[in-house]
Amino acid sequence: MANDDSFRIRVLIVTSLGAFLTPFTSSLISFAVPKIASTFHSNFTDIVWVPMAYLIALPTFMILLGRLSDMYGRIRFYRIGFIVFSFGTLLASIASNIYFLILSSFVMGFGGALIGTNSTAIISLVYPKEKRGWALGINAMSVYLGLTMAPVLGGILTQFFPWQAIFIINIPIALVALVLTFIYMKRTRIDEIRKKEKIDSIGSLIFTGSIFSIVLYLSLGQIYNFFSTIYLLVIGLALIVTFVFFERHIENPMLDISLFTTNRTFSAANFTAFLNYVSTFSITFIFSIFLQIILGYSPFSAGMILMIEPILMVVFSPISGKMSDKYGSRGIASAGMLIIAIAFFILAFINGKSGILSMIIPLGILGIGFGLFSAPNTNSVMGSVSSNKVGVASGTLGTMRFTGQLLSLALASAILSVSIPHSMLIQIFSGVTVKSGIDASTFENGFRAIMIFSGILSLIGSYTSLLRTKRQITNKNGDV
Repeated sequence: MANDDSFRIRVLIVTSLGAFLTPFTSSLISFAVPKIASTFHSNFTDIVWVPMAYLIALPTFMILLGRLSDMYGRIRFYRIGFIVFSFGTLLASIASNIYFLILSSFVMGFGGALIGTNSTAIISLVYPKEKRGWALGINAMSVYLGLTMAPVLGGILTQFFPWQAIFIINIPIALVALVLTFIYMKRTRIDEIRKKEKIDSIGSLIFTGSIFSIVLYLSLGQIYNFFSTIYLLVIGLALIVTFVFFERHIENPMLDISLFTTNRTFSAANFTAFLNYVSTFSITFIFSIFLQIILGYSPFSAGMILMIEPILMVVFSPISGKMSDKYGSRGIASAGMLIIAIAFFILAFINGKSGILSMIIPLGILGIGFGLFSAPNTNSVMGSVSSNKVGVASGTLGTMRFTGQLLSLALASAILSVSIPHSMLIQIFSGVTVKSGIDASTFENGFRAIMIFSGILSLIGSYTSLLRTKRQITNKNGDV
């Protein structure tokens, strides 16, 4: 394998395109929902499945696909991811009804799961441990660039072009990335293949069923009622218990449970990532309501205010990644979570009479904290496993991320439901325009409760970050 810096930079470019594409697409789909609904004359129950189908596919399949990538070739599966994603995007752009569009969105999400799982894994294999944090920081920066660009570009596309433009714009990005994998990822040990191992098909089915049930519960709970769909959560938890018992007693498990039981760094970093996304992901959702419905800001003005957070994430992610290479991941990630907690506690004091600076400053602090946390935490996860398990490690981290995102929205919806009628809440969430009729003071109580709850979760995450060890598992070349 070529070990020169130019080779690594080329690989980083390709993997960063993949890291950019998944969140960028998710945000674009959300922007297109109102226009799609008007085109197909769809009700909320149907239209909400367009973005949900995409999100459901991501956490459901990431660990399984990570395991298969470890066994049959990471570059191979990375390329397949772009092909599947492009195919799903093409299907979406020609969809003639809402149900075909939902299916296409799920196909896109499956391709996104393949891309997301292998993007981080490939970086972890190409870069030695002393440079890995910086590379993962660039990778995280690409994610935040996707989140930053999507509101601006999504607004332009949905206003001036047909809704199909939201999907079509992703096809050339995916195809360029696919071509670059054939140019820049040749003859590397990234694609070590271990076909002699058996596929844990039973364990895979149990795990997929468990995650799908839990994610479906979180998704449907926002549409209908969290109590009426509780059976899905019970099924999911029961399947997880069955999965853990089964995996501990077979020779080639899909997920090595000892990664959690004996590797404190791996388990603590994944749990901290889960807490991070549960606490932070709903911030855009909550503030969109607060700024537009309560304070009366235009969508453009609200978007400009909210952009401060991802912009600072973009700035600080590569910096924190570089710092983690030099000083270690544990303290930096913990400091990031502590800063996030402080930002939430400050946000808990704002209200309808607060000035714009009182919102921008804590949102900026939140962006700095997230930027400091993400790359070092990812570096810690990927640096805690051997090279033959990086796909599973990346898939596990991705599962924590997307499940945390869905849980964040579910919890925020549940807390806000006391101040906003449920029908109005889900309409706002889907992007459908609603008439303002919300009691501002009641909403602010729910808003404050969410900020305090998120701050507490972030404080817990600051502590769990410190549970990690400094030891990394490396091979003879110094790579993970």
